[in-house]
Amino acid sequence: MNVISDTWYITMRDLRARMRMPVFIFMTLFQPILWLVLFTQIFKSLGSLPGIGGGSYLQFFAPGVLVMTVLFGSAFSGFGMLWDIDTGVLSKMLATPVTRISVIAGRVVATVVVLLIQALIIIILALIMGVHLETGAAGVVFAFLLLALLGLGFSAFSNGLALLLKRQETVMAVTNLLTLPLMFLSSLMMPPTLLPGWLNAVRQVNPIDYAVIGLRDLITNGYVLHDLWLSSVVLAALAVAGVAFGTLMFRARAE
Repeated sequence: MNVISDTWYITMRDLRARMRMPVFIFMTLFQPILWLVLFTQIFKSLGSLPGIGGGSYLQFFAPGVLVMTVLFGSAFSGFGMLWDIDTGVLSKMLATPVTRISVIAGRVVATVVVLLIQALIIIILALIMGVHLETGAAGVVFAFLLLALLGLGFSAFSNGLALLLKRQETVMAVTNLLTLPLMFLSSLMMPPTLLPGWLNAVRQVNPIDYAVIGLRDLITNGYVLHDLWLSSVVLAALAVAGVAFGTLMFRARAE
């Protein structure tokens, strides 16, 4: 029970800290909304290309915006851990009876909560703009599950990376080196049928692509069981790997 109560306390601490930064709230909401509104207008003419669901680039790209929001939001969550390291907060926490695993678990849970709230706002805006949700409310719940697994994996990995590298510049460089290629080496912006052969082959081992496929099915194609099952398995494996890495790095720091 101590783990649960400690995780709850640290989660609420992290959420309160975020709420005290209005600029942070504005920027984390503004950027994905900008993607949704601006990108879909810039590439609106691509709606007539084969592979674009329903002939609408907005319908095609909306799942990608959700994935990008969670990817970048979770990948940079380790900077909060860096702040705690630099200010000595983490060292003080480790000197208390708080359960060790809850220190990183609380941060990860807080990040996932914030990202799911962002995702809900983006879904509402997408519906207002004309996106048709093929699977209805049940599909939103399933989409949240996939996004939570994606956010869990990358957030835990990001916190582990912060504990390993301990410098903002290094963490920033490594994070950008990982996230941008993962985003572009997927079918997030273009359907697989329009991708070069080599890129189409690479995307099949890219976990981000499985998140995109799963969400795109839920929003546009309905319940494609094979895709949804595969997406769930891959993202669950990503979450386990991220949590294992983050836990390992934290234990090394705590010793």
